[in-house]
Amino acid sequence: MFLLSLFEFVGTVAFAISGTLIAMQKRLDLFGVLTLATITAVGGGIFRDVILGHTPPQALRNPFYCLLSIFTAIVIVIIYPWLIERGIKIYRKKYNQEGLDESSIDIEIQQKIQMFRGRTEILRKVNVWVDAIGLGAFTAVGANIAMTHDASNVFVVICMGTITGVGGGIVRDMFVQDIPMVFKKEIYAVASVLGAFVLWLFQKYIPSINALYVSAFVTISFKLLSIRYNWNLPKATLDKLLIKHRM
Repeated sequence: MFLLSLFEFVGTVAFAISGTLIAMQKRLDLFGVLTLATITAVGGGIFRDVILGHTPPQALRNPFYCLLSIFTAIVIVIIYPWLIERGIKIYRKKYNQEGLDESSIDIEIQQKIQMFRGRTEILRKVNVWVDAIGLGAFTAVGANIAMTHDASNVFVVICMGTITGVGGGIVRDMFVQDIPMVFKKEIYAVASVLGAFVLWLFQKYIPSINALYVSAFVTISFKLLSIRYNWNLPKATLDKLLIKHRM
């Protein structure tokens, strides 16, 4: 179970980072940042426990992951602006030393800032992997909890696995008045559904711990493949119909 606990740890950090960055983008105050980071990381598990009648939820009875989310958010709030500011200062100092006039400096600085921000794309890509690991771990954990609490019906198992995996992200987006990402982009919830189903199916044939790992692996793989090949579900829109009638 150590590997699964490690997945949970990494997933919590990833989801907390996601909530923190969105909160900063929306210009929330510190309480808003900490709230969004925490609800993104543990919200799905809280929903699962309430639905299954496990109250108070595990995240509140054992607040380790809540505290981990808060700590992660504080670190990101401190480090992220510092990284951007440091990059700006470095480039401004460099161009001042080269004796360029202020107007030229501003243009060059803006270009370098864009390059600096481009380098942070590496962090985004890392976060994609970590986020996928978190989704796989939380899906497997949620589905397994349903299986071990006399809720072995396949529909319940899939629902609990999916809610645990994507519930926090849905609440996060609703809090900031956005349409939840899982409803409009990427094969996110579908990967969670597939992973939960695999756990339910494999529990019958292999040891439970192995079924957990297989479930997490399937969810992670499907999620990463959907990003790599830009898989998306078809959208229910009237765009084609409107374009046809305009013509």
